[in-house]
Amino acid sequence: MRLFLIAALICAAMVGVLTAMGGLAFVAPGQRGVAEAPCPRGAIDVVPGQPIQDAVDRAGDGAAFCLKNGIHRMQVIRPKKGQSFHGEGHTVLNGSQLLTTFTREGRFWVASGPDRYGQKHGVCATATPACDLPEGFFIDDKPFAQVLNKESVENGDFFLDHENGRLFFVDDPTKRKVEATIDAFALQSEASNVTIRNIVIEKYASPAQSGAIQSRAAKNWIVENCEIRLNSGAGIGVGDGAIVRGSNIHHNGQLGIGGVGRNIVIENNLIWANNTRGFDFTWEAGGVKLALSHGAKFRGNYVHDNVGPGLWCDIDCHDAVFEGNLVENNYDTGIFYEISSDATIRGNVLRHNGIARRVWFWGADILIAASQNVKVYDNTLTVSPTGCGIMLIDQSRQRTDGKKYKTQNNTVRNNKMLFEGSPCAGGVSDAQPGDENYEIITKGANVFDGNLYQIPRAADPPRFAWGHAIFDWDGLRRTGVEPNGRLTEY
Repeated sequence: MRLFLIAALICAAMVGVLTAMGGLAFVAPGQRGVAEAPCPRGAIDVVPGQPIQDAVDRAGDGAAFCLKNGIHRMQVIRPKKGQSFHGEGHTVLNGSQLLTTFTREGRFWVASGPDRYGQKHGVCATATPACDLPEGFFIDDKPFAQVLNKESVENGDFFLDHENGRLFFVDDPTKRKVEATIDAFALQSEASNVTIRNIVIEKYASPAQSGAIQSRAAKNWIVENCEIRLNSGAGIGVGDGAIVRGSNIHHNGQLGIGGVGRNIVIENNLIWANNTRGFDFTWEAGGVKLALSHGAKFRGNYVHDNVGPGLWCDIDCHDAVFEGNLVENNYDTGIFYEISSDATIRGNVLRHNGIARRVWFWGADILIAASQNVKVYDNTLTVSPTGCGIMLIDQSRQRTDGKKYKTQNNTVRNNKMLFEGSPCAGGVSDAQPGDENYEIITKGANVFDGNLYQIPRAADPPRFAWGHAIFDWDGLRRTGVEPNGRLTEY
């Protein structure tokens, strides 16, 4: 789905994310992220500077590796079946090279950079047209923004002259740590049953829709208690049977986690401040996006401040479960279920999502778009003054087989919505008269009932949508919606 995105909003989003980043003072609550812990007994030690792939090839299927504390720089690993990789608490896989030699040319500092192009991919927001170039550049762990020509370089920017392998920037590098990405991924293969535990993975030039950990073509990978940060595209790409658990996934260029497949589990992670490069989040960016996924489970995650949706399942997802997540301050929808079916969204807390203030009814805290058989219950929402709580949207979208997606048989019950401004919730359609979906919201067995709406006493007129009309509370109930619902003032 492509919608117009106001460039100023993305600019503000990017400034907020990078400002929040500061000097990499990252904190993960609880057990989310790496911890000091011994490697399993019998694991093969690999020290920094030793080629990890050589050890992988020698050991063969099923081997366990202990990546010793320190920075394992510019390592690319293609695991074999059943192998596992363990850190000790201060183990870092870093996909960049250190730059130590600089010259001056006018107002620019110049260093030798990569002389090859990475995989250009993705759709950028208007304000960040170079987001799809995967090369990264860092000074003291702060990511700089790539620009398309040398003349555009200001503080915090860089330009890479691929033809001549020269990198231009204006910030003084003297006595500072300066790095440029080299490798596209840390771990990637089609081997099954790979485990990655207790490792920091950073500064890989992963293209959009690919991860620094890339297992989309594999089965049953486990990523546990890792910190995945500062990679150019996605932090992690998942496939069938993947489990991502207890990890701290943040400040990646496009997405925290992306992928496709069956029975994916994403649980107890901290997923925050992703889409630092300014991808168009109506294309694909933000916290987590899965597609073509059956049986996905999103549970117990804290998902916040991503420039895009928080948790998103799109394109024929089936039987998804979203439960026990805290989702807040994301620039677009908090929990988004799109052109899919058969999901349960229960027991989540959502606060202040959709802060980019998109038009119409987009960017709700919970949004069900062109999907059916979704149950939404026992969630608690705090909705920003201009935001919407729980919305159904139908646009008569066409499937690849020529049929229409139907926003039908959806049930929204027993949720608590506290509105900080005018209340906004319900189901809305912009299908045209005569379209087979024109009355799908009102006659498609969609149910809103038993929900609590708490509104300020001085709130503006409400926007309760049902079909093609907007109602106040009494008018909504006269349509048969919310016969057991309650509206209270505070």
